[in-house]
Amino acid sequence: MIRRVTHVTIYVKNDDEALAFFTGKLGFQKKMDSSMGPGGPRWITVSPPGQSDFELTLLNPATWLKGEEASLASGQIGQQPMIILDSDDIDGDYRTLKAAGVTIDLGVRDLPWGRDLIFRDLYGNRYNLVQSKPG
Repeated sequence: MIRRVTHVTIYVKNDDEALAFFTGKLGFQKKMDSSMGPGGPRWITVSPPGQSDFELTLLNPATWLKGEEASLASGQIGQQPMIILDSDDIDGDYRTLKAAGVTIDLGVRDLPWGRDLIFRDLYGNRYNLVQSKPG
C-alpha cells in the first residue's frame, strides 16, 4: 500500500546554481548532495528547515538522462506544476523573498481561507506560498 510522498523532482539546468537558489534565497536546507560516480550526475535534495518527511530533488536532465529523454525532460525546465508551500509569517517571507531578488508574480493577498503569494524559482517554475487562517 502506498503510504506517503517523500520526494518531488524539479528539473534544473545547473546543479550548483539551483542548490544556491534553494538554500541561499529560499532558506531551504541541503539534505543530500552526492555524486553518482566520477563525472556522473549528482543526487541533490533540499527541504524547508525542520521538515524531515519530504524533499525536493533537484535533477539536471542533461547529466541524468540520455538522448530524446534528456531533451524532453530539459524542455520541462521552468514548466513544472506549481508547488504549494506553507508559511507561518507570509509578510516576513514576502520581505525576505523580495530582498533576495526572487521573482514575485503575485504579492500577498487576503483570501477567505488565509493569505498567499506566488513566486518563481530561477528557471521560472511557480510556487504558491500559503498561510492558512488559524483553526
